[in-house]
Amino acid sequence: MRTDPDPETEDVLLNAILCDDTWQAVSTAFKAEALRTYRIQQRVRRLTRWAGGVAAVAAVVAGVAHWSGWPPKATRQITVAPTQIARSPDKVRRLTDAELVAAFPKGSCFVAEVDGHKELIFFDPKVARTYMARPTP
Repeated sequence: MRTDPDPETEDVLLNAILCDDTWQAVSTAFKAEALRTYRIQQRVRRLTRWAGGVAAVAAVVAGVAHWSGWPPKATRQITVAPTQIARSPDKVRRLTDAELVAAFPKGSCFVAEVDGHKELIFFDPKVARTYMARPTP
């Protein structure tokens, strides 16, 4: 077992060092530097965690947009060249108004006269988009 012959001499030296003003100033500076380093590391951790969360949310949104088909893909417009049969009016079969309305779902459209011309009017725009093609300009 170790026993110090005179423990008070060490304590006096230690007390003298700790009570010194320069030691107190250096100790305070060390504490301030340690706190500053700790706070900087905390900010970096928070920023890294936040940036990771933003990147994860952006990846999820991009994945959902990709698999859901948003933004919608451009649609192609198809133009049909008139055939020889359509050019000769005697060989073209014309539909009556009742036959034309019967070709669509029941109650979805009617024939009306607008400015002296007959037009097919749809009640629901979805049905119109499904069955009718827009003319090419």
